[in-house]
Amino acid sequence: MKYHVHERVRGGYRLAKLLARDMGSVPIHIKGFTPLYVDLSQLDEHAMSLYRAEPLSDVPHETSLTNVFRQIVEPGDTVFDVGANLGLHSLTFSNLARQVIAFEPNRALLPNLRKTIAHLPNVSLQEICLSDTDGTVEFHVTEWDHMLGSLSNWTGQPTKTLTVPARALDSLISEGTVPKPQVLKVDVEGAELLVFRGAEKLFSGTDAPRAIVFEELNSASRKLGITDGAAAEFLRSKGYSLFLINDDGLTPLTDTRPPAANLLARR
Repeated sequence: MKYHVHERVRGGYRLAKLLARDMGSVPIHIKGFTPLYVDLSQLDEHAMSLYRAEPLSDVPHETSLTNVFRQIVEPGDTVFDVGANLGLHSLTFSNLARQVIAFEPNRALLPNLRKTIAHLPNVSLQEICLSDTDGTVEFHVTEWDHMLGSLSNWTGQPTKTLTVPARALDSLISEGTVPKPQVLKVDVEGAELLVFRGAEKLFSGTDAPRAIVFEELNSASRKLGITDGAAAEFLRSKGYSLFLINDDGLTPLTDTRPPAANLLARR
């Protein structure tokens, strides 16, 4: 029974949510892509909104980012999707790049992310948290939305705390586990600077990535003791030019910007 039953039947919204608890993993069909799998049993509104709207004509999430990806990714590129979440951006990258490596430590998302990636021959999955050191870290997943996980526990909501493996990108590259990327997307709820610090050697080399799209979320970063704008300044110190990603394109980054923003660093 399609979830939009609630639009037509009195009490149907509550009925549909009860039915969704038993549906578990379902495919979301997007034109031009293989299926995206989501878990409806958790009753997360994002997953349910995708299910209500499918079949979809295009990737529905963060269209301003998708537009930037289509501008910066070249057919021969290796792209890292750091903080892959459901895999929506991995789907986009799979159509643009030669190779995509998705990184996601949230165990609640992994079963469906594995299903999504299984249909993408040029995408592989690393079930780890990227950070500035090798070892383990505490990872917090909010109880009201299993898609929202972070190192910083910044939401103020009840969370489940997991211990997950953490690796530095420089370590993974030096041991040959992953190749050097040309493009990175990094969305790790305030821990972007830790990912960048763990790739100090990569960013300092002559073959450093030419483009990084990343989130700047100051309220989450502060919980990790990271000052506002530190991730952007790290990349600026490595020779990157910084841009704010807007709905209508790119503008050079200034000190005046929203506390939550998507940025592009480019050489």
